[in-house]
Amino acid sequence: MILRILKPIACVLLASVVMAFAAHAQTADPPGRVARLNLSEGAVSVEPAGSDAWTEDVRNRPLTSGDRLWADRNARAEIHIGSSAVRVGSETGISVIDIDDRTIRLKLSAGSLQLRVRSLGPEQTFEVATPSASVAVLTPGSFRLDVDDSGGELRVAARDGEVAVTDASGATTVRAGQAMRFQGRVADGQRGSLSGADALDRWADNRDREEDRSESARYVSRDVTGYEDLDAYGRWQEAPDYGPIWIPTVTAGWTPYRDGHWVWVAPWGWTWIDDAPWGFAPFHYGRWVRFAGTWAWAPGPRQGIPYYAPALVAWVGSDGVGFGVAPVAWFPLGWNEVYIPTYASSRVYIQNINITNIHVHPRDIDDFVERGRRDGHPRRPDEYRNFGVGNAVVGTTREAFTSGQPVRSHPTDLGDLRRGGARVDMAGPSLRPSAASYGRPASAPPRAEIFARPAVSTHDTGQVPNREAIRTVSPSPNAPFRPAPEARSPAGASARDTALPARPDYRPAPAAPEPARAVPDYRPQPRPEPRVETPRPAPDYRPQPAPTPRYEAPRPTPEYRPQPAPEPRYEAPRPAPEYRPQPAPEPRYEAPRPAPEYRPQPAPEPHYEAPRPTPEYRPAAAPEYHAPPPPPPANKSAPAAQKDDRRDRPKDR
Repeated sequence: MILRILKPIACVLLASVVMAFAAHAQTADPPGRVARLNLSEGAVSVEPAGSDAWTEDVRNRPLTSGDRLWADRNARAEIHIGSSAVRVGSETGISVIDIDDRTIRLKLSAGSLQLRVRSLGPEQTFEVATPSASVAVLTPGSFRLDVDDSGGELRVAARDGEVAVTDASGATTVRAGQAMRFQGRVADGQRGSLSGADALDRWADNRDREEDRSESARYVSRDVTGYEDLDAYGRWQEAPDYGPIWIPTVTAGWTPYRDGHWVWVAPWGWTWIDDAPWGFAPFHYGRWVRFAGTWAWAPGPRQGIPYYAPALVAWVGSDGVGFGVAPVAWFPLGWNEVYIPTYASSRVYIQNINITNIHVHPRDIDDFVERGRRDGHPRRPDEYRNFGVGNAVVGTTREAFTSGQPVRSHPTDLGDLRRGGARVDMAGPSLRPSAASYGRPASAPPRAEIFARPAVSTHDTGQVPNREAIRTVSPSPNAPFRPAPEARSPAGASARDTALPARPDYRPAPAAPEPARAVPDYRPQPRPEPRVETPRPAPDYRPQPAPTPRYEAPRPTPEYRPQPAPEPRYEAPRPAPEYRPQPAPEPRYEAPRPAPEYRPQPAPEPHYEAPRPTPEYRPAAAPEYHAPPPPPPANKSAPAAQKDDRRDRPKDR
């Protein structure tokens, strides 16, 4: 009897433990979406999360929660987050508060932003916190936000779509074709109309037109960050075995993951930064394949939300040399080869990051993971297609790897790997980041007080605008107001003191020598049982009393007075006009013209020409003979010829 009672209780407790463990594993997963700084003009710098220094290495750099960006005077930049674009104007500072699969939350401390939101799901949030109020996108469209240098004035304009502006005093909606100015409370905002476009608006319009006619959007989802740069640097082609592939325009002997460097980006760790202007999407989504003797990028399935990866490579070591000792080598994963993250992730995350980038069944991924757990993660090189392709294996020194140096400028000897004894492992090198792992220091960092300003966010005040009710309902004016906390590294911690910098809530462990790291033994987690929610009791129904009808005395009917019919007005008929026939005109007689007299013309007499006489033949006379003239007499005054004089001798022949 006691066992019968305790059994349901034990099942409930076990289910609760499994659900809590699954929820904890799910929250440990990094986001599947990041922002990309794909274009910068002028002095643009970034302060990565976990670092207290600004860097100028911004091209193709992923941005995530805790990062900051500054565009100096006469500078501008463009950030892509999936299909949405954020254009940053001159002297503008923004911070990334949060980016995940459902949320985009930025902070505008000063300057100008131009937003183009192409799509927004029912559970997705796009919000910009400012020192004055929070601006949340309600419907997709194009918007402009401006914060003055002091942070006291906010201007919001909506060309298309709608946004909700919220603070502790209430909320208001800015609709398409409207503009509002806020100085102080949102409830006191001044509504106006759109003004003329400036340089930032015109630049953003040109960028939008280029994206609208992108050919790559036919082959990949617009949520693949960096798709818009593929059109100008390559061509698309249908391959029998791979489907649509993209072939870059590169020099002979080019290899993926060689022209660039490695940086540390939390929470993923070592991340590849390519030097090519198109070098983002092909290195963080899909797979690289060999096609017709050249490298081509296969983007994977077009449907579904793509998952970002820091670098889709496998790491190479030798049996005698472990990771963490030179050389550090890698090669790109090939067609339908499973990627196992080197960072903390759940089973669901491993499934999602693979099935959205390759064409395999989820059970194939399970088999790969189970085989790695059973046989060990190091594998034979012949299990990978790209390992034996020419110069596909790329390596560099440990110093160049950890300091963010260009790989091409710091090659290393890979002779031991080519001679045999190589092994392939999904675990990356166990190298700790240094201050140089975040990028090259910036020459002109921004003023610290700009980013120290508090910001208003609905995430902190609890005033999350409802997209359906925001048009008519405003939050209570007595709602609590708390400024948004700054996403910063731990107080007093620097990049040198932080062993493994990560997200803002990361607490570094004391530095200690760490051996070569291996991938932990994989243990599949049981699927959580469906959560059963106790139905909530229906609220007590209290019928409302019907309002007493208000009696109104009937109004008297107005007296009817028939109107006399108007008498018909008689008009005398008009007399018909008198008919007078017109006499027909008499025909005019014209006498026939006499025919002209015929006079025959005499035939012309033939002209006779007498034959010409034949000329008389006269034979030519022979030429008359003339005797040659006699020789001239000898000159007696000439000297006599000597015996050896050769003037009189015949000429030698």
